[in-house]
Parts: sequence; structure tokens; C-alpha cells
Amino acid sequence: MSASVSLSRRCCLLLPFSLALGLSACATTTPEQSQDELVQHFYQLIAEGDFDACIRLISARHISKEELAGFESKLRRILTSGQKLINSRGGLLKVEVLERVVSQEEQVTKLRVQVHYRDGSTRRERINLFQEQGVWKVQL
Repeated sequence: MSASVSLSRRCCLLLPFSLALGLSACATTTPEQSQDELVQHFYQLIAEGDFDACIRLISARHISKEELAGFESKLRRILTSGQKLINSRGGLLKVEVLERVVSQEEQVTKLRVQVHYRDGSTRRERINLFQEQGVWKVQL
């Protein structure tokens, strides 16, 4: 009993150290890697139907919070349509970034992505990203 207790204590003591190492590795990611991760995560959340999490990844710089709240029901319908499309094609396989154009004057990164579905089909889409308080967001 005491061996298993001391082993679990060691694991608990090492966990914060392991997490710190993992977080420091994340700190060295490039903007492109962060953008790619956001896009992958965003589409995965749509596929899973986690629209609340999707909405937290979306921001509109030129729309007030009140307007965005009023737009939320329409946004949920759009996300639901996306989920239905993904489901009708057997699920999401991956999202590949084909083109990345950084617009300095708009402070937006414009991506052209290819969504790969499990049934072998693909679809090209455009998605715009920008940084809001140091965090990449999907732009409406």
C-alpha cells in the first residue's frame, strides 16, 4: 500500500513541473502554428456541436457586444448547418491551410482552407483571423 501511495504522490508532485514544461513549449509556437491550431479546433468544435465553445472563438471588432448577442441565434443556425454538412459527409477528417495572406492595414490574416471529410470529399472555404488582446480569434 505505501509503495503505491508514494508513487501517486510522486506523480502528483511531478505533474505541475510537467505542465510547466508543456506550457513553455507552447510559448514558442509561431503565429502560423497558433492560427492553424485555432482553425483545426474551430472546425472540430463545429463537428462536435459545441457551439458555445465556437462562439467564444469568434469575435467581431466592428460589431458591438449587443449586436453580437442579437446575432448569436443566426450564428448558431450557421454553425448547425456546418455540423449537418460535416455529418452528411461522414465526419471531419482534417482541415488543411492552403493559403495565408496577412493584411497589415486590416490586421487580419486571411486563410483559404480545404476541409477534408471522412467520405473522401473536400470543400474549400475562407476564414479570417485576427488577434484580440493577444489571442487569435475567428473574425465575423
